[in-house]
Amino acid sequence: MESRDPKRWAALVVVLMATLLSIVSVFISNVALPVIQEDLGASAGQAQMILAGYNLMFGLFLVTGGRLGDLYGIKRVFLLGLTLFTAASAVSGFAPGPVSLIGSRAVQGLGAALMIPQVMSFIQVYFTGKERGMALGAYAAVGGFGSTAAQLLGGWLIAADWFGLGWRMIYLLNVPVGLLAIVGTIRILRERIAAAEHDRRLDWTGVVLVTAALSALCFPLTFGNDWGWPWWIFIPLIASPCLAFGFVRHQLRLEKSGRATPLIRPSLFQRRSFSVGNLSILLFYANNAVLFIVMPLFLQRGLGMTPFQSGLVFAPLALGFALTSMKSGEWAAKFGHRTLIAGCFLLEAGYLLFFATDAAFGSNLRGYEWIPAALLAGVAMGLISAPLNFLTLAHVKEDETGQASGVVTSGVEIAYALGTVAGGTLFFSAVGTDTGDVHGLATGTDLSAYLHGVHSAIGLNGLLVIGMLMLIRYLKETKESVK
Repeated sequence: MESRDPKRWAALVVVLMATLLSIVSVFISNVALPVIQEDLGASAGQAQMILAGYNLMFGLFLVTGGRLGDLYGIKRVFLLGLTLFTAASAVSGFAPGPVSLIGSRAVQGLGAALMIPQVMSFIQVYFTGKERGMALGAYAAVGGFGSTAAQLLGGWLIAADWFGLGWRMIYLLNVPVGLLAIVGTIRILRERIAAAEHDRRLDWTGVVLVTAALSALCFPLTFGNDWGWPWWIFIPLIASPCLAFGFVRHQLRLEKSGRATPLIRPSLFQRRSFSVGNLSILLFYANNAVLFIVMPLFLQRGLGMTPFQSGLVFAPLALGFALTSMKSGEWAAKFGHRTLIAGCFLLEAGYLLFFATDAAFGSNLRGYEWIPAALLAGVAMGLISAPLNFLTLAHVKEDETGQASGVVTSGVEIAYALGTVAGGTLFFSAVGTDTGDVHGLATGTDLSAYLHGVHSAIGLNGLLVIGMLMLIRYLKETKESVK
């Protein structure tokens, strides 16, 4: 299929529908977790695994999922992932206990890991120039909208209690949407296999090494805070860079020998735009993770808001994100790295507005005063997200789109894990153990502690944005990338 396929926009709607499902599935589970835990009689550890099982499987197999798309076709692997995700959603909706729900959620994560790299590969292969920017903007807008809408949707579905199913509807709703996306995939998407016939061999040694390295990193980051960082949890953290080094050496050896295609071609990182872009992605999404974990904690625990109410405070952020991200990819094609610079300065302005709002209202703060700052931050994030992907993947060859997309999306997941740990640590160290369990409207003293936690987190985000500004100068576009 050529890049000018007449059905490319209809196909984009289909793959973005699946993207929305995977994103909503993450955030909607966060909202429903207390109800799920009570209904299934899950322990605290099991409750955590209901969330973490999805995220871990998703993060661990993104690189492999991207490479499979290069080898066996974007449509084929995307359809496999979508089918797994939809079937696992049905099982999750009827799960009789916590163990079965943990297992089905893990399969959901595996399905998403097969799907999502194909979405970026699809955009990279079938769209060029200005159209690619528009498609990446739509992809970014779906991500921003889904993360916020999920909180509102989850609260509403649980309250509505459709057919007496309660929380189960948050998973069962995926089934009709997933089936519609499956039909659309079969009827609209055309197959594309970028790799040559002789390259159709998966580097299983590379799969084992990269999965082990990511597991050793993500497992402690996921559970460290909840388990109080016992000494033994640092063993896999130390092992992770060693495994990563072994993986890199293996990839270099494969690429040099020419006997087989590596899981990730090391030559990808010789391109400045790709290596610098991925570093910038780590900083940007770590920044997002800090904000997304700290703000709901403050609004719900410090100010006593319901998940639905805190979602309303975040809704302007999603709105601002959607408004600018739909055009920012197009602007990146036209203005290059200057779009990113504008986004970074606006994001810093949004963080300053958070501080100014807190200073103005003090102990009278009720949360809704943050809406202007959230809107400005969302506008800024929308200016950054799509252009960052656009410029990072600008020089990637067609037969590398899957593995490159897997690297980018893996970087996003690692960044979210790091940002969640950093944000949670800063917040709870400021709040303290006693006030960390406060529910309902906090007293003046407690609110001060919560605000200190928020300010520490936003201060970290300010530093991350400065780091991005220092890197962006190395993302200057070339005539070839803009074309």
